Amino acid sequence: MDNTNIFLNVVDSLSRYRRAEIIDESTSESLIESLYVDPLENDLILKSMMKKNTVLLIGRKGTGKSTIINRFQHEIRKTNDRISLYIDVNALFEQAKKTSFQTNLNSLGLSQRNLERLNLYIAFIEKVITEINAEIKKNIFNNPIINLFSTQGITKNKFDEELENLFKETIKPTFQNITDSQQIASKTKQSSKEDNLVTLDASLELKNPHLKTSIKAGESSEMLKSDEFTSILSRYFNIIKFMNDLKILLSKIPIKDVSICLDDVSEIDKDSLEIFIKFIVAPLNNLSDEYYKFKISLYPGRDYLPGIDRQKVKTFNLDYYELYSLNNSEKVEEQAIAYTERLLEKRFKYYFGEKFNIYSIFHIDKENTPKDLYKLLFQISANVPRILGKILEIALQKTNSLTTKINRKILQESARQHDKNDIEYILKKNESIEYKSYDESFEQFHLAKLLNLIIQKAIENKKHIGKSTSNIFKDFNANTAPSNYLYFPKQLEDIVKTLEFNFYISKFSEQKHRDGDDISVYVLNYGLCIDNNIIFDNGSNRKFRIERIFDFEKLIREWMNGSKKIICENCSAEFNIEEKGILQKYGCLTCKSKLIKIKSVISQIEHKKITESFKIPKNQFDILISLNSKSPQTATLLGSDLDRSYQSISQSTNKNSKLVKHKLIDRTTSKGKTHFRISNSGISFLKTGKI
Repeated sequence: MDNTNIFLNVVDSLSRYRRAEIIDESTSESLIESLYVDPLENDLILKSMMKKNTVLLIGRKGTGKSTIINRFQHEIRKTNDRISLYIDVNALFEQAKKTSFQTNLNSLGLSQRNLERLNLYIAFIEKVITEINAEIKKNIFNNPIINLFSTQGITKNKFDEELENLFKETIKPTFQNITDSQQIASKTKQSSKEDNLVTLDASLELKNPHLKTSIKAGESSEMLKSDEFTSILSRYFNIIKFMNDLKILLSKIPIKDVSICLDDVSEIDKDSLEIFIKFIVAPLNNLSDEYYKFKISLYPGRDYLPGIDRQKVKTFNLDYYELYSLNNSEKVEEQAIAYTERLLEKRFKYYFGEKFNIYSIFHIDKENTPKDLYKLLFQISANVPRILGKILEIALQKTNSLTTKINRKILQESARQHDKNDIEYILKKNESIEYKSYDESFEQFHLAKLLNLIIQKAIENKKHIGKSTSNIFKDFNANTAPSNYLYFPKQLEDIVKTLEFNFYISKFSEQKHRDGDDISVYVLNYGLCIDNNIIFDNGSNRKFRIERIFDFEKLIREWMNGSKKIICENCSAEFNIEEKGILQKYGCLTCKSKLIKIKSVISQIEHKKITESFKIPKNQFDILISLNSKSPQTATLLGSDLDRSYQSISQSTNKNSKLVKHKLIDRTTSKGKTHFRISNSGISFLKTGKI
């Protein structure tokens, strides 16, 4: 195998998404143990996962949450008295949406909206329970280490029979004692408008379709609360009895504990997540005498686990500042670079052999040492393995399949191209994306404006530093002045967290402002900096990055006040967005009403541009962008690139999709596989926004 194909294996192993297994093609064996590199030294995260406790893995997409779960399960399979079950929560939830539950629920007297949600929750929980059944069978019957003939003498057939009966009984709809539910239904009919001030959910919907803006201003609602839904569901599924009966059965093998790995939990909406956690996760976690424990992957800001004592849960935030600042906030960058080096060294030595020399692939000299290389790779990837893999794949193309070595300039240009291909479009093409409501479109428009304001200030900062006579800036001119930093008070972090989630910015440190106040320091995306001729600081001087020129608090607050206003629905009084806290506590300052909503401020020209442009759904737009950067691709490859299942891609490319109806993509079949590529019409749509 030539170096190009070997290098492709390296980057492919880094770019794998979700549960995609890395397999040795010659033996069909998993390579997870050979390639795994723990984000912490001495495999501290894996060791913590192996303990009989619940563990949360929190991080942005591509930070390695699923890889850690995969490695954990690989280790559990080596034991003869422990099993782990993998549940793709979002995939089951999507399946549940397409399921029609047959039980007659009309006798409950619920509103149509509540009936629809209840149907969804019943179908979802049934899917979860069925999946647990399948996972138990897979992990026990396919594990040669586990002895199915225990001292009690249970056989494989007997175990299978008892297991089937247990699960059939659990998912059988045996609704009893509807009195409480009818009382709940009656109570909801008396509900009127919400009395609570709407809050601005900063996790605006961007790359992740379930991280969205929530503007629920005083709308008429009869929706049951989560506790009320849970009460009704408990009459369909006796989770406590199920949990205890399953424990008794598994103990006969004997299995001493069960770890349930929940992936993609953050993808489902908050209401459904709350029901799922309260009805299944919390009871199994809290009431099973440590028999059932969970390993859960979550997105930052979506680690909502009602009913679980977070003090008894081990949490790892995999984004580099949060992960490495716990031990020594002064050495965050040093530890992050060390992880990048360990990660790549292990991959290169496995695929190229132990004698691999980094000089054979990368341009190394006195000015570009291996240490400098790993620091650059950390900076351009924000320490995210998947991003690192994508950028290295682009770099491979730019070297014409390694006919030249990968140098600093190639890596910088690859980071810029990755930003253009995978990040920039999320905001800049907002008017072409079909959201659930125009309110969401307006939110995206305002967020794009905030990003542009940040970029423009960074460009101006570069000029200012270059011309400054200040002693701290004396070594820089207009062409070399770094201006990739921005800082603001910690309480404003929620406002920019969507920019962070989508990798426009990344948290770099927490420091004291010159005035003594606590501030959060962020850095702009490396590729974005290259694209806008912004110099990325290579020195990381603590005093430099808290210079007043990098204070973005005023800019962010002015953006907030210019993009949002609070309106009283009762008297039409208007208030500044910064008065939200007071209004939330006391109501309208004019008439005391709590019928208050947050509204986007948008001009008629901007409104017309957003409302009249041709749009396609976000999940279809993502496919178009992926095909624009790389065509052709199969549904599996698209799913890998977009972190979605094969079924999800197929749904977005069926004959009823706008991609197909408007001929934005072409479909061909080769060797029994369907391949997709962007059409000329699709390219034109991305450029002009028109079809």
